[in-house]
Amino acid sequence: MPLRFFKQTIWILASTSDTNGVLGAVEVAGPGGAVPPLHVHHREDEAFYVLDGEYSVFIGDDVITASPGTWVWGPRDVPHGYQVHSARGRHLSLIMPGGFEAFFEEAAQIATPETDPRNEMSRIAAVAARYGVELLGPAPPPS
Repeated sequence: MPLRFFKQTIWILASTSDTNGVLGAVEVAGPGGAVPPLHVHHREDEAFYVLDGEYSVFIGDDVITASPGTWVWGPRDVPHGYQVHSARGRHLSLIMPGGFEAFFEEAAQIATPETDPRNEMSRIAAVAARYGVELLGPAPPPS
């Protein structure tokens, strides 16, 4: 069942119960301009694989231009995020170890498509913190 998370749609492809805790996998589709806040996972590593669209992926101080077929590694404790530049974007996110995919299920109850993210970021940050994730604020504009 797809989850709506602000203006993006997320499908949980594999959860910790499917992989004996090894990883969680989600597919994310969103409109141009989608840009989640820069954040840090303190428990997980995260890999991005772009399926459709053009992205900037932010990993630490690096900005990676990503198109279909691009793989980007986001190690734990390193700030990361992305921005969709094309009309639509779609990517896989693999999160190791598993468990963080449950964040999307919980946060989607707050971050509905009708919700203004500016009004709900403190609630989303509180949910993220329970999953060991720190929201740092807006992603930097690509240079």
